[in-house]
Amino acid sequence: MQTKEKISAFQFFTMLFISRALTTVTYLSSYTKDVRLSDMLVQPIFRITLGVVIMLPLYLIYKKHNTIDLLSLANSKIIFFCYVFVFFYFTVITIARLDVFAGTVVFPETDVNLLLVFAILLCSYGAYLGFEALGRSAVLSAVLVVPALIFIMATLVKKVDLLNLTPVFYNGVTPVIKTAFDSVGQTVEYAIIAICLPKVSGNVKKGFFWWLSLQTLLMATMFFFATTVMGNFTGTQLFPFHTLASLAEFAMFDRLDAIFTSVWILCAFIKAGLLIYLQSDILHRVFQKIQRKYFILGIGAITIITNLLIASEFKRFLFVDNSIFKIVITGITAFVIPLGILIIKRKGRRECENQS
Repeated sequence: MQTKEKISAFQFFTMLFISRALTTVTYLSSYTKDVRLSDMLVQPIFRITLGVVIMLPLYLIYKKHNTIDLLSLANSKIIFFCYVFVFFYFTVITIARLDVFAGTVVFPETDVNLLLVFAILLCSYGAYLGFEALGRSAVLSAVLVVPALIFIMATLVKKVDLLNLTPVFYNGVTPVIKTAFDSVGQTVEYAIIAICLPKVSGNVKKGFFWWLSLQTLLMATMFFFATTVMGNFTGTQLFPFHTLASLAEFAMFDRLDAIFTSVWILCAFIKAGLLIYLQSDILHRVFQKIQRKYFILGIGAITIITNLLIASEFKRFLFVDNSIFKIVITGITAFVIPLGILIIKRKGRRECENQS
C-alpha cells in the first residue's frame, strides 16, 4: 500500500478505538444468548489473550519488514480481493446495523431508506477525504464520544444493584470462550492493522496494546452496568446498551439515549468511511489507471443497493450478520494470511542461506 499518506500511531489507534466502540455500543443481545451476563465481565481476559495471539504473525513480519506492507509482501491479487471483500462485508454490516437501529428504535414507523442512502454517501465522502482526514476526524470524534460514554455511565452509578450479579462460569468456561471468539470475529480492526501499519508513524506496538486494553475495558464497563442495572431484562432488549442509556438521568434530563445515538452516528461515520477508503485504496493498486474516487463511487453505490436489500427484512440482516462467518473471514485476513506470508518468507530466507 502506498505510504505517502501517513498518520501518527495516536491518530490510527484512536480511529480503531472509535471503530471498535461502534461494535460494542451496537451489541445485539442475540450474540450472547447462551452466556450469563456476569460471564461477560470475565470474557475480556480471553479477548485480550486472543487479540495478542492473532497479531503475533503480523508482529514477526513487521519486525523484519517494517517499511513494506503486507499486500506488497503477498503480491497476490487473490489476497488483494480477499481484503476488499472482507472490508466490503463489514461496511455493509455496519450500515445495516445502523439502519436496523434507526428503523426499530429511533423511527419505528418511518421508512429509513433515505437515511441509509444519506449515511452511505456521507461515509463515502469521508473516504474521499483520505486516510489522514479520517485520522483527524477520529481524534475529534473521540473528544466527544469518550466523555459522552463516561458521562452516561457515571449517571448510572446510583442505579447499580450488585445483587444482579451471578456466579461466573455457571454454565462452564466453554460458552465464555466461544463468545470471546465471536467478539474477535467482529473485530475487523485486526485485519485493518494488518495492512495499514506502514502508513502509521510512531510507537505502533505501544499504541496497539493501549487500543486493545481500552476497547476491552469499554466492553467490560458497558456489560457491568448492563448487568447490574438491568439484570435479566438486558437479554430481552434488541439493543440493550441503548436501553441502558435511556435509563440514565441527569438533573432535568430524564433520558440520555439521544447522546448515545449521537455516539452511534459518529462511530459509524469513522468506521464505514475507513472501510470504504481501504477498499478503494486496494483496488487502486490493482487497477492503477482508475482514480480512487471512482472506486469510492462504485463501492458506495453497491453498498447502497446491498443494504437496501438487507434492510427490507430483519431476518435477512441476522442471516447476513453471521458470527461464524465473521470469525472465519477475520481469522483469515488477520491471522492466517500473515502467518502464511511469514512461513513463506522464512522458508525462502533459509533456502537462500543454505545456497550461499
